[in-house]
Amino acid sequence: MDPAIYVCRYLEASYAAAHPDLTDAARELVRSEIERNPEAYAHEPHAQALVSYARVHARMIAELARMEELPDGEFERQRSRLFDETRLALFKIIETDRSCIDARLLDLLLADVPLDDCLRDLLALEREAREQIRCAHDDFDPEAPGLWRGANEDEAAARTLEDPQVIGWLHCVEALSQGSLTSARYRAAGTYAQQVLRARGYANHAEGTLFLALARLEDEDAFFACSRAIGEAAEESPWYLLGRTLLFYKLGRRKNARRALRDFAGRCEGGAFFLLNPTYLTPYLPVRPEVSEAWRRSHQAVWEADGIIADTPDFANWAATVEGVEAASEDFARRRGF
Repeated sequence: MDPAIYVCRYLEASYAAAHPDLTDAARELVRSEIERNPEAYAHEPHAQALVSYARVHARMIAELARMEELPDGEFERQRSRLFDETRLALFKIIETDRSCIDARLLDLLLADVPLDDCLRDLLALEREAREQIRCAHDDFDPEAPGLWRGANEDEAAARTLEDPQVIGWLHCVEALSQGSLTSARYRAAGTYAQQVLRARGYANHAEGTLFLALARLEDEDAFFACSRAIGEAAEESPWYLLGRTLLFYKLGRRKNARRALRDFAGRCEGGAFFLLNPTYLTPYLPVRPEVSEAWRRSHQAVWEADGIIADTPDFANWAATVEGVEAASEDFARRRGF
């Protein structure tokens, strides 16, 4: 989740708690003022650390977007410098407030260490964050629907969205899910994804990780049970549509796999192109970002499935032979200038 969203919600909730007589109109005004100038409402060290983190994160994302068209060598040099500068800024935030979980999480993800070492550090941070939340809130329960015992959906959503530590913890769990998928720990990836999906008020696509993990495990029953639980939205998910293709292919059901692949290529703009033309995607920092265009979500799905595709003999070559897939790829490339 974009820190600009949850940090402002936290500041708004803190202000409202200190001013219980606010009218709805006054609260709307406060919300607008916070979005315009959050620093003016960050009076406590924790709030100041959160606002600083939001600024550091926004700058990093903007700079990465600016670098996309650079030649490879220059891109690597500028990105390395940006990450060093970002880690220095994060160090200063963490030094001030170690309870800023997202700052610590992003620092871990930017560290140049082997994936297994990164996952070990992420696991330690997730445990620490979870225990901090439990100590502060007796009714917090990672296994409960909505994460809060006794809360209805609206209450659970509000409590999650207004608590940066809970958001930071969810980011840790989501990062663990992605890291587990990348490192071929598919059952762990699915377990972490299911934990994220219990949250309310926290926009995410953790179901994508779950679909891909279940497809790789060839667990057809669990895959379609997940689809039914999510409902109609699953039918438009590039992770579901690609995962279904991989699942049928791995199960040796080529006719079903061909139909599923044509469905993926037809429903997911850019899906065929990214499947046939693996294209670099900036790593998630710290978690899968929201996108402004549908084709970018297709790119995310294919990028996340890269290890599974590479581990599935001849899948990519087979996909190129399925009727309509190459044409869909070429059409997308022509329209989007790839």
